Amino acid sequence: MIYEEYVKASLEDYGRNGRLEERSILRVLEDISSYHSDSLGYGARNIEKTKLAWLLLEWRVKIHLPLHYGESYRVTTWSRGVCSPCTTLRDFEIFDEDGNLCVSASSKWTPVHSENKKILRVTEDLLALYGTETRTAFEDGELVRMKEPKEYTYEMPYHIDRKEIDLNGHLHNLCYLDIALETIPEDIYHMRDFRNIRITYRKEIKSDEKDILSRYREDEGVHTVGIYGKDGKIRAIVSLS
Repeated sequence: MIYEEYVKASLEDYGRNGRLEERSILRVLEDISSYHSDSLGYGARNIEKTKLAWLLLEWRVKIHLPLHYGESYRVTTWSRGVCSPCTTLRDFEIFDEDGNLCVSASSKWTPVHSENKKILRVTEDLLALYGTETRTAFEDGELVRMKEPKEYTYEMPYHIDRKEIDLNGHLHNLCYLDIALETIPEDIYHMRDFRNIRITYRKEIKSDEKDILSRYREDEGVHTVGIYGKDGKIRAIVSLS
């Protein structure tokens, strides 16, 4: 089953260059995945009944063409089935008003029990409900977890605000990208034209962890940020290029 929505982003979603910013692209993709689940009775509004929540593990996003202010976009998403007994793949595409492919994306998710937070197996009934598709957003359909860099150029502290905590009591998925963008050098931040975004989520940052650490390195145009919890263990890796 391919699910689609038409969206028109808000003014605040665009940067000074008039393009939809990286965070806003991820938000659009997260939203449509939620709308798809909502339509099937397994979304955020059904958690009390189903006891099932979806935990995001990976992002891979390719921006082919910039998305500009004032335009409407067609966003599509579909399930690609399981890649392990407890993980599923979901792909996305965003098209402009002329039908041009602007964004391709792939993601990896795992179902968890909403109360005890235990990882659940992906059942055949759940797969049938979502209607697995064989098509892929990328020719190489793999979504391999990124490895933690051995060395960094510098590091900076980051304080988490209450507004960054999601309905599950964790740092919201989009905030990891925010932290990475705050960590990269000032000149790179203002002149950036990133076309590739990769995020590997290793372990959630909970609401009681207010002070964390982000570490940065650059290698041949690839900007990598490691995000660490107060215990010093890696929580996420973000790659921008």
